[in-house]
Amino acid sequence: MTYIVDDNIKKWVDMSKEEVDAGYTGTGDLWGDDWSAGFYPDGKVFCYFGPAWLIDFCMAADDESSIAHAGGWAATTGPQGFSWGGTWICAANGTDNPTLVADIIRKLTVDTEIMTGIVKQDNDFVNNKPAMEAMAADASYGDAVLGGQNALSMFCEGANKIDKSNICEYDQGCNESFQAAMKDYFEGNTASYEEALEAFYTSVSEKYPELTH
Repeated sequence: MTYIVDDNIKKWVDMSKEEVDAGYTGTGDLWGDDWSAGFYPDGKVFCYFGPAWLIDFCMAADDESSIAHAGGWAATTGPQGFSWGGTWICAANGTDNPTLVADIIRKLTVDTEIMTGIVKQDNDFVNNKPAMEAMAADASYGDAVLGGQNALSMFCEGANKIDKSNICEYDQGCNESFQAAMKDYFEGNTASYEEALEAFYTSVSEKYPELTH
């Protein structure tokens, strides 16, 4: 199987390199201390790009010294839509309790009342369109991390645009290899884009010997 690096990826590399060189963005590892320093007032970070679950589950809202705990963030639509992750619920083949398992799955997907309760309690974006659209229109709902803002209409609009038609089992591994290779380029550890690209190709070959470029 052959893979290619799309021209749009190169545009992202060029834009990111320009922003890093200008000091507009950092290169801290995702989930690392440098990356999360901006969750606190001394961090001096203007914004984060991320999925809906970043807000309430990753920005240290339970820490009284954080910006999130004080309701100091706000959400807006980014320059380009994307999606990341989700929570999967699966039934084991051959289960002794198929009826119970089916009921649990239905309760955690198509039961609008339960889904609405999860949104209200946890500010999570659930996989139930009627529940999310109702909460997006609910003037009484607001996310404390966002200072009471109801950002759900933006998230609903973004969810409607998700296209997973080209997803495959290699996506995550290739994405991680590309980001690691380009990080070295952005930080000056790799002399050129071409050299970084070769490092990416090498990494992918080690992970997935069946792929060629």
